[in-house]
Amino acid sequence: MSVTESKAKKAKKASPKASTRKADVQSDVLVAVLDSAPVSYTAWSRLFIGDLNCRLIPHTPEEIRGYADSIFAVGLIHNIVVVECGDGRLEVVCGGGRTKAIGLLVEEGKVDPDREWIACKVVPRELARAISLTENGRHKTMHPAEQIAGFRSLAEEGKTPAQIGDLLGYGDKHVQRMLRLAGLAPVILQALAENNITTEHCQALALEDNPDRQVQVYEAACRQAYNNKPEVRVIRNLITDSQVSTLNNSKYVFVGEKAFSGDEIRADLFSDEQGGFVDKLALDTALLEKLQVVAECLKEAEGWAWATGRLDAVSSHGEDSAVYLIQDEPDAVYTEQERQRMDELQGEHDENQSASDETDAMESEMEAIDCAAQLRAWTPEMRAQSGVVVSWHQGEICVQRGVILREQSETEDEPAQVKTYERQPDPVDEISLPLLTKMSSERTLALQAALVQKPEKTVALMTWRLCTCVFDYCNTTRHPFVMRLEVHHSRLVSEAPSGEEGKAWQSLMQEKARLEALLPEGWKKDFTTFFTLDGKTLMSLMVFCTACSVDGVQTRTMGHTTRSDLDGVERAVDFSLHEWWQPTKNNFFDYLKKPQIVQILSENGLTGAASDALKMKKSDAADLAETMMARNRPQWVPVWMCAPEAKKSPIDAENNGSDNGNGCADAPEADTDADNHPTLHDAA
Repeated sequence: MSVTESKAKKAKKASPKASTRKADVQSDVLVAVLDSAPVSYTAWSRLFIGDLNCRLIPHTPEEIRGYADSIFAVGLIHNIVVVECGDGRLEVVCGGGRTKAIGLLVEEGKVDPDREWIACKVVPRELARAISLTENGRHKTMHPAEQIAGFRSLAEEGKTPAQIGDLLGYGDKHVQRMLRLAGLAPVILQALAENNITTEHCQALALEDNPDRQVQVYEAACRQAYNNKPEVRVIRNLITDSQVSTLNNSKYVFVGEKAFSGDEIRADLFSDEQGGFVDKLALDTALLEKLQVVAECLKEAEGWAWATGRLDAVSSHGEDSAVYLIQDEPDAVYTEQERQRMDELQGEHDENQSASDETDAMESEMEAIDCAAQLRAWTPEMRAQSGVVVSWHQGEICVQRGVILREQSETEDEPAQVKTYERQPDPVDEISLPLLTKMSSERTLALQAALVQKPEKTVALMTWRLCTCVFDYCNTTRHPFVMRLEVHHSRLVSEAPSGEEGKAWQSLMQEKARLEALLPEGWKKDFTTFFTLDGKTLMSLMVFCTACSVDGVQTRTMGHTTRSDLDGVERAVDFSLHEWWQPTKNNFFDYLKKPQIVQILSENGLTGAASDALKMKKSDAADLAETMMARNRPQWVPVWMCAPEAKKSPIDAENNGSDNGNGCADAPEADTDADNHPTLHDAA
């Protein structure tokens, strides 16, 4: 066996753009504009505090009292800044606290509200917010919530990020960060203003774009925290539980940023290293695809019989040993010229002890010669009977050459037989891995919801699983129950196309809300509180938790899809997927290629619709498929989303007769086109 390793190049660190000096310079410019504005005098009755003032955190009564006493004793030392309105009133941009203090003196009868004695400077409305941010910051450090609101208001006025940066003197990245924080849910910004959380919490919550999801994460983090004070780490983990960081990630560096669309990368604007997050499964899928490309290239270039890419290297133990035979690597074969060149390079390398570009070049050339000699050792006959496997190992490409595929009937006493690598793919193997993940997530949620409605069978399954752990810890029966207990709802909902709008998810959440209301007070800290629960409630809780433990998301290795762990459970509880999910354009057909849509219509006897779909754009074909399948095959579910047929238990056969109940169209009726397919005009 030949193993070649190739390290992925490390990503270069991006140096953060320094904008502090620029901001100081620009602030000085705004201050200069403000300083050059003439001072005029106005009465308190013309003043009002509106939205242009960036101060959001109210002054305390003690602060206002102190301002009032000072103004009454020595007068108004600093002028206020205002914008003139069309009705003659003046909106206070800077000096809200002083304005409130004068109002307090008016209430106490110490100041005439109509006397023009209050010094002010009038500024243009278009500069008002920028001046408010700058001037207020000079007098008293602004609260982060006030700064965020100021940036949001400038954006709402129609100013672009570049214009905001030029106006306030900040770099692009700082503006992007502030605007990202400005997009947080109002309840979160309110918590920041009330000092219940810090900017670090907000930066973590900003990893999530959806405001509703932000609130859910925030509330979940609060529930997990002591004294309702969430931890930044918990918030970040809740948002990225199914993702991995792209920073210093060798897989991500090898695959490349271009392998993902913009919405597949969760950018972390608050990372100085320009980091982000990507879905674990999406990254492994992209990695597997690239490894397969490398394997195919090696097969063509070196003349192997077959090639495959996989995430893990082939092992000589376990399941791999029944499929593969790893041959001993033959001795390298050098040409006379290569031997002479190797001797020359080795001698020069030994003379030059210090590391340099020259020695690096020598080492690279020697490695290339070694590789060529090792490859030459595999004869054409050996290559015709074996293949090459490309995998990923400890951040590097691993190439295994000369791997033989065993015959399934081979025994230990018989010699290994070479078999041709022409496995007939299952129907599910034709489905893209992203769609497989989405649909198996959808199927898992549906089965969870169905199990909640079958308490006796669900508790029986849970008890069986616990017994396999206690009485038979080596049990190898396939099952989907994760009794540690792990719940993967966030991943399932994010992958399943129906998401939180799906019937299964809504059914689960309805039951969860009902059960949460039944939990005894203090149950999180005291397990003995469950002694107060009646048997019916305990049964409901066991059923729900068991159902939520199910995880049947499928993956693919070597082009072969893993068998679903849901199959046996679905058969056992007479599960019908079509009762929970029906294919639509948005949740299924849009994810298929147009030929696959045409094939589905054709296989279901809708040949006229299939012919029309072939001439359409993919989006229109998906629309047609949804309409025609809902009208003619309302209970159709892809065969690869259902458990294969199997004999029922005597109890099930007695209770249910011969109805399989799986809702899968394994053998569609051959309906005539005239009976089932209206004209294209009618279908539209």
